[in-house]
Amino acid sequence: MDKNSDYDLVIVGAGIVGSLLAYSLLKRSPTLRVALVDENPQPISGSKTFTPGFDARSIALSAGTRDILDELGFWANIKAHAQPIEEIHISDRGCFGKLDLRSENEPQAFGYVLELHKIGNALNKQLDKLRQLTRFYDSRISKIEKQPDQTLCHLFDNTVLTAKLCVAADGANSSTRHLLSIPAQSFDYECTAIIANVRCSKAHSNKAFERFTEFGPIALLPLTDNRYSLVWSVASDDAARLCALNDEHFLRELQNAFGYRAGVFSAAGKRDSYPLKLLKTAQPFTHRGVCIGNAAHCLHPVMGQGFNLGMRDLFVLSVIISDLQDPQKIGGFDMLNRYWLARESDHNNTISLTDSVVRVFNNTHWPIILGRNVALQAMRYLPDLSAPIIKQAKGQFPLLSRDTNE
Repeated sequence: MDKNSDYDLVIVGAGIVGSLLAYSLLKRSPTLRVALVDENPQPISGSKTFTPGFDARSIALSAGTRDILDELGFWANIKAHAQPIEEIHISDRGCFGKLDLRSENEPQAFGYVLELHKIGNALNKQLDKLRQLTRFYDSRISKIEKQPDQTLCHLFDNTVLTAKLCVAADGANSSTRHLLSIPAQSFDYECTAIIANVRCSKAHSNKAFERFTEFGPIALLPLTDNRYSLVWSVASDDAARLCALNDEHFLRELQNAFGYRAGVFSAAGKRDSYPLKLLKTAQPFTHRGVCIGNAAHCLHPVMGQGFNLGMRDLFVLSVIISDLQDPQKIGGFDMLNRYWLARESDHNNTISLTDSVVRVFNNTHWPIILGRNVALQAMRYLPDLSAPIIKQAKGQFPLLSRDTNE
């Protein structure tokens, strides 16, 4: 490995978004020189722990994300592990409002759920085939120097990576975002998400649940082998207690909070938790640097939008870069501004919608409770009212207008 290496792009963060960006770029433009830097050890193929970016959690892929992966030729590698979501049940527990969205009138499922390590192992095999990709594991960037035509990314081992563009894809707590001097606003929801795989007495029949309860929102997403992926958002003060319970007592608490619409909870896998916050960047790019995925925006998981928003980021960025006639324009202001013109509206709309849902369903004032239940019932009987929710859930938006892709 050269101690001083020259690249077109340095991508920091080899989680799902960063790795898929590298894959997408080199599938579209095989002659690009790309470096992928990650602070974690090199992944072991077949491992269920892979890296923290590909841990035991599950992820919900929207129909739009599935389309992106299919266009890249990657969907076939993970399709067998993906469970479709064909129905979504939304309800406010203890109240009259409920909404059932079905994909029977749609050309395909709302989305798909699969375990992150399955994506990780499949992606690692594909990355191994990319000769123009250099991966730096156990590596961290200590300093970024911006020059007129390039950036110098200094690693802690004194390696210097020169690139036309540095991409921060290292998550919500991105150190690269800080080194690039891209400011971000953060709001603490004072909640923690508890995640686990669970089993119920009823077959899931490809049905997902989003239940808003007095104990916090609970999402159940259908997995293979008739399991559910659980995401339970609770007050942070209560999260440690719930995670410390044995399986029997945890399932009892979950049953009490969720009810019996999915049947009786019979088993739970390993539990994990992470704090919930809203993070956004007013403008996620600077001279020769850009943030994508959770480094640019971190959302509450209530609508499963965060990862899919990041997928749309990497898709648009890779298309704009591959369409450049002159590779020297990579990382220039015109290119980055074109990227942001294509992404700003989607960022703002998705962040605003997700945050509004959290605030409305966390509100305990009776006029708000009444209003949200009336809204659910109205959407139940007037399908046109639920069309925006279906559109957002499926994530199938026009991502590049003619003006932004010239």
